[in-house]
Amino acid sequence: MKKIGLFITLATLLVGCATLDTSSLDWIQVGPEFSPTKVQDLEVIASAKEITRAYGNIGLLRVKNLKPDREVIKMGVDRGKKFAASKGADAILLGQYNSAADGAKDPRVTLIIYAIKYMDTLNEEDIKAMEEFEVMGILNERSEE
Repeated sequence: MKKIGLFITLATLLVGCATLDTSSLDWIQVGPEFSPTKVQDLEVIASAKEITRAYGNIGLLRVKNLKPDREVIKMGVDRGKKFAASKGADAILLGQYNSAADGAKDPRVTLIIYAIKYMDTLNEEDIKAMEEFEVMGILNERSEE
C-alpha cells in the first residue's frame, strides 16, 4: 500500500512540474540590475498598499500559461521569486490574470510580478542609476501623507 501512495505522490509531482515547464517567463526590465539578493530575504507583497518605503521598479516578470491549480501557482511564485532575486530585487509585488474570467475553455493563469528595490538600501551610485530610469516614469517614491 505504501508503494502505491509513493507512486501517486511522485506522479502528482511530475504532473505539476510538467505543467510548470510549459509555462514561460517574460522579463521586462524597467530599472538597473543589482547584485543578486537571497531568495529567502525577498519580501512578497500582495498589495501596493502594503509598501511603506520608497522604492523603484526594476522589472516586470510574467510567468505565463500556468494551470489554475494552487500547487502549480505556488511553484510559479517560487520561480518568480528566484528570478527577481537574481536581478537584485528586495521585494516582489504579486498580481495575476486568470483567463477563466474571459470564459476560456482551458483556463490558464499568468502571474504578474513587479520586482522592486527599496531606495533606502542603495548607495549613491545605485540611486543615480535608479534616477536615470525616472525619466521614463518608472521610479515610484512614496510620500509622507
